[in-house]
Amino acid sequence: MNQFLRRVLLCTLALLLPTAAHAYIDPNAGGMLFQLLAPVFAAVVGAWLFLRRWITELIKAGWRWLTGRSNS
Repeated sequence: MNQFLRRVLLCTLALLLPTAAHAYIDPNAGGMLFQLLAPVFAAVVGAWLFLRRWITELIKAGWRWLTGRSNS
């Protein structure tokens, strides 16, 4: 498990390193990107609102398991 966390941390840090980007983005690309990402965002938010109680209970149970606390 420790190696897995180390790999995740290294991948995250590699993605966060700043790199120079010399590119031109067409002004219409923003509209197309919004049209692609808005339904995905709406679906994620809708799923969260629909399943939030189940998700929060799952997170709480996982936290209790990690910290070794009882359900009370």
